[in-house]
Amino acid sequence: MRKFAFLDLDGTIIDHNQVISSKVKEAITTATTNGHKVFIATGRSYPELYPSLFSLPFSGLITANGAYVELGNQVLANHSIDQAGIAEWTDYFRRSGATWIWQGKDHFYPSANFLDFFRLAGKSDRAATGDWSAYLNQIMPYVLTSTPDSAGKCMFYLSPDASSSFEEAHRIFGDRFMVIPGSVDVRVGEVVELGVKGVNKGTAMSEVLQHFGVSPAQAIAIGDSANDFEMVRDAGIGIALTGGAKKLSEIADWIAPPIEEDGVAAAFARFGLLDPA
Repeated sequence: MRKFAFLDLDGTIIDHNQVISSKVKEAITTATTNGHKVFIATGRSYPELYPSLFSLPFSGLITANGAYVELGNQVLANHSIDQAGIAEWTDYFRRSGATWIWQGKDHFYPSANFLDFFRLAGKSDRAATGDWSAYLNQIMPYVLTSTPDSAGKCMFYLSPDASSSFEEAHRIFGDRFMVIPGSVDVRVGEVVELGVKGVNKGTAMSEVLQHFGVSPAQAIAIGDSANDFEMVRDAGIGIALTGGAKKLSEIADWIAPPIEEDGVAAAFARFGLLDPA
C-alpha cells in the first residue's frame, strides 16, 4: 500500500549544524522511487527552505506550521495573521523586551536585534545552539526592515531579562492564536512560535490527504517538537525521535532513534517505505 510520509525538518532531518545526512537523503529518494509520497512538514516559512531541499524528490510541502501548503504549482492553503493581529503582538513584544521575526511567504521582517540570535549561535547562551551561518545566508535576501500587513507565523525570543514568558503569552493570546514552544534550541531564555488559531501541521496534513483522496491510515508523520504534535497524533503512524519533546513521545506510536542516528531512515525501514508500494 502506498504511504504518505510527512517529515519535520529541524531536529528531524536537518541537524543543529543545518546538515541532512546522506542516509536520510537516500531513504527519501528510495521511498519515492518505490511509489510512496514524501512531504516536507516544517515550522519554517518558504524563504527558509534551502535550495538543496528541492533536489530531493518531495511531493509537496507544508510550511509555517501549516499556514502554507503547496503541491507542485498548486497552492492548497495560505493562511495568515492580519495587520491588527500583528500590531497587537508587536506591542506585546516591545513591552516584554522580546526580539522577533514575522515570517511571510516571500519576505521576513525581523526586529532590530533579532538576527543576532542566529549570528551569535554557538557563541552566546542567549542565541541558538549550533552553526546557523547557512541559515543566515539563506534568509538575508528576503529580509525587510518594515512591518508586514500579514504573516503566516512569527518566532520570538524571550531572554532571561524579559518581563514575560511563554506561559504569559499563551494566557494572553492562546484563545485567539496558536502559541507554542519554539523548535530552535537555546541554552537560556525561551523561543516561542505563534500562528493562526486552528492551523497546524495536522490540519495541513489532513488537507493534503483529502486532496489525494486517502485516509489518515496511510499517513506516517515524523517529528521531534511541540509543533509536530497534531501531525503525529492524527497520522495512522505517528513517530517521535528520541530526545524530542516529551509530549510528543507520549502520544507517538513509535520512538525512532535520534537524528544523530538517522531516525527517519530507521523509521522508513521499519514501516515499509523502503519497499515498493
